[in-house]
Amino acid sequence: MEKNSFKNSPVLFYEDVHAYSLNGHTLSGVTPIIAWLFPETYQGIPMSVLNTAAEYGSMMHKKCELADSMGIVDDDIVATYKEMLDMKGLKPVLSEYLVSDEYRIASCIDKVFDDMSLGDIKCTSKVHIANVTMQLSIYAWLMEQQNPDVKVNRLYCIWLPKPQYGAPDIIELQRVSADVCREIVEIWANGGDPLQARAILAAVGFQFERQRMTGDIPEAFADLMDELITMSEAKKQIEEREKAIKEVVLAQMQKDGADKWCSDLIQFTRKAAYERESIDTKSLKAKMPEVYESFKKVTKVAESLSYKVL
Repeated sequence: MEKNSFKNSPVLFYEDVHAYSLNGHTLSGVTPIIAWLFPETYQGIPMSVLNTAAEYGSMMHKKCELADSMGIVDDDIVATYKEMLDMKGLKPVLSEYLVSDEYRIASCIDKVFDDMSLGDIKCTSKVHIANVTMQLSIYAWLMEQQNPDVKVNRLYCIWLPKPQYGAPDIIELQRVSADVCREIVEIWANGGDPLQARAILAAVGFQFERQRMTGDIPEAFADLMDELITMSEAKKQIEEREKAIKEVVLAQMQKDGADKWCSDLIQFTRKAAYERESIDTKSLKAKMPEVYESFKKVTKVAESLSYKVL
C-alpha cells in the first residue's frame, strides 16, 4: 500500500508531554499497559538511568526516521539499521504512524513496512521479548481496526543497542491474536489484576521471557527446552492466579459463614483451621539414632531428571 492509503487517526499526539487526546478526552498509550502487564521489567533500576536510556532511544528513533525519509545516515548504528532492512527486504512507508481505538488507547507505530509488517525500535541493553511482542501485537490489532482492508503481515523488534551491549539485530516475533489483545486491554481498563491477563497469555502458550540459549545443551534439544520454559512459566502464572481466586472466594465464604459452595461444574469446601503434627527426623536422628534406625524405612527411587528455569 502507498503511504496515503492508510487512514489517519483523529487523535492528537503531543510529543513534548507524550500525551494523546481526542475531543478533549485523554487517551492512554500502550506503554502503560505493557508496564502493568510486566511490572518486573524495570524494577530496581534508578529513574536517572531510565531517563538517560529514554533520551538515547528517542535520539536513535529520530536518526532512523531521518535515514528512512531523507537518506541521512550519520551514525554507524543507523548505517547498520539500513543494511539490516535491506537484507530483510523491508521498506519503510510510514514512521510514527498513530493508531487508536478512538476510545481508550492510542500509540505511534515506529515503522510500517511496504509488506504490511510492523517494526518497533528498541535501544535497551537487553531485548525484553515478551514486552515488545505484546506491544506490537496490540499495535497490529489497532492497525487493522483503523484500516479494515489491511492485514498485518509480520512483527519485528529492531534492536539497536549501544555497542557494549551487543550487535544490532532484527528479531521476528510471534503475534498474539487480536481477541487476546482485546481481552487483556479490557482487564487493564477495568482496573483488573495483571495476573489474570498473564494467565490468559499462559493458556495460549505465550513465551514470557525468551532469550537465546547458551551453554552445553545440544542445539537439537533447543525446541524442547523452549517448550519446558514456556510450560514452567505458564504453570507459575496459572498457580498464582489460582491462589488469588481462592483467597477471594475464601474471604467471601468466611464473611457469609458458608462451609460449601456448589454448582454443576465446581465445588468449594471450606476447611477449618487446624494444627498439624510432624516429626523432625533430622533432630530425631541426631538425638536418638537407635530409635531412628529402628523405624527407618528404605525405598528405592528410580533415576529421574530435575530442571530449573533460570
